[in-house]
Amino acid sequence: MSKHLKQRFRERGYRLTRQREAILEVLATTGEHLTAEEVHQRVQSICPELNLATVYRNLNLLAEQKIIGKVDFGDGRSRFEARSEHHHHLYCLKCGRVVDLFFCPVHLYESIFQTYRFRVTAHQFEAYGYCMGCELLNGKVGKP
Repeated sequence: MSKHLKQRFRERGYRLTRQREAILEVLATTGEHLTAEEVHQRVQSICPELNLATVYRNLNLLAEQKIIGKVDFGDGRSRFEARSEHHHHLYCLKCGRVVDLFFCPVHLYESIFQTYRFRVTAHQFEAYGYCMGCELLNGKVGKP
């Protein structure tokens, strides 16, 4: 784990505990968008004494401090990721696959914001649909 990350914790008055290091290690090595339960399951090999309530508490703290990302795809289950910088997602409604978008589609709507004299201070963009794999399984590729 980087010195920069540890420094960010110290600057905010938090300690980088063994439990937090284990949680961050799981998120950093997976590259996936994990629920708290999935993080808890995977962190058991690193820190077996870590309980689910502690995982929830630390994930939410890390997300509040912008150390990790937190997203909800409308199913009521927050997912966490190592990436905290600005980005967006595509979400498959069938298999749950998540694709990170590394450009911001909201910039495409700048003229609309100007027309309505609306100053955007924050936004969130997730697109929901079906990935190519699920479309192939359903025989619907290329069909509306």
